[in-house]
Amino acid sequence: MQVRRRRTLMAAAMIACAIAVPASAQITTATVSGSVRDTTGGALPGAVVTLTSETRGTKLADTVTNTNGDFVFPNVTADTYVVQVTLDGFKTLKRSGIKVSPGDRMVMGTLTIEVGALAETVLVTAESPVVQLGSGERSFTVTTEAVQNLPISNRSFVQLATIAPGVAGTGTNPARIGGGGANNVMMDGISTMDTGSNSVLLQMNVESIAEVKVLTSGYQAEYGRSSGLQITAVTKRNPTGTPTARRTRSTATPRRC
Repeated sequence: MQVRRRRTLMAAAMIACAIAVPASAQITTATVSGSVRDTTGGALPGAVVTLTSETRGTKLADTVTNTNGDFVFPNVTADTYVVQVTLDGFKTLKRSGIKVSPGDRMVMGTLTIEVGALAETVLVTAESPVVQLGSGERSFTVTTEAVQNLPISNRSFVQLATIAPGVAGTGTNPARIGGGGANNVMMDGISTMDTGSNSVLLQMNVESIAEVKVLTSGYQAEYGRSSGLQITAVTKRNPTGTPTARRTRSTATPRRC
């Protein structure tokens, strides 16, 4: 009986881990999608779309548009990118300044390419801002520049949530205007909450934080545990893509299971 019970518990733990990994990836990375059309509005299947990081110079795996001219980049790391579209018989299109934040479901809209030689490049510098149309969430992103420059009295990135629209309160206990339950704080997609006291168990050095995203309502199913604010932080990464975060001692006392 004990052996069977142990096997059941092990199987349950393995299933939980398998579910948690993709959910964490969805929270810390983004999805970028769009479509490629010609000047007449016709869909262009087979176009090669590339995303290149402006800060690191790294390039994601190329994607090819489908029969409807649509493309999707899953698991895109938060950064600023340049998108490039190439197709035989058409001019190469480049568009820079594509800012991607963790958890975004960004729709770039239509990318229009002109007939011409592949060696000719059209650089788009003035364009309507990219909006998030793939989700009905209400969210606010605190950029890297804001994290670095805004004064924080208690050195906790959670305090940055108070500058988001629809959020009230001060210190490390912000709340959604109108109520709605307790908050959930995550670091790189993993909850940092003490399940006993419901307080933040792990604090990170503010200099280690790249971005903070605050979701107030309408967020997706992968954000769970609490019905209040979802505050998720992403740590900085070096040019190789590995985290550079440093831990600081938490003031909360962990509880034993």
